[in-house]
Amino acid sequence: MSGIQAADVIADLLARGHSVRFRATGHSMHPIIRNDDYLLVSPSTQCACGDVVLTLSSRGLTAHRVVRIADGVVVTRGDNAPGEDEVGRVLGVVTHIERKGKMQPVRRWSRPVLKLARLMVRVHRRLHG
Repeated sequence: MSGIQAADVIADLLARGHSVRFRATGHSMHPIIRNDDYLLVSPSTQCACGDVVLTLSSRGLTAHRVVRIADGVVVTRGDNAPGEDEVGRVLGVVTHIERKGKMQPVRRWSRPVLKLARLMVRVHRRLHG
């Protein structure tokens, strides 16, 4: 199944009220979500600042953290990413991560924790190029 077809199937299942489980790729949410972790996504589109949500935009499926909600628009950003994402359609909320066969809940981060995480990313980038 190609990436576009998989994204369509996942979006359709969530829209019909089903939870989905799929393998994450990439490093933008490291260390909370790692490359090859499995994500469990609930079909809820009700989210708050600090939640990790699955969105669909022109770049495809993206699981990133909500950094703000303004005028009904949800703005996301990877914990390990330098900037905010293109606005996408929220498909669901990531509730659990499965790594090495063990499930762990994904917790909502408070604003101070979000700010600290962004500061740590900036410091790491300066130190390591």
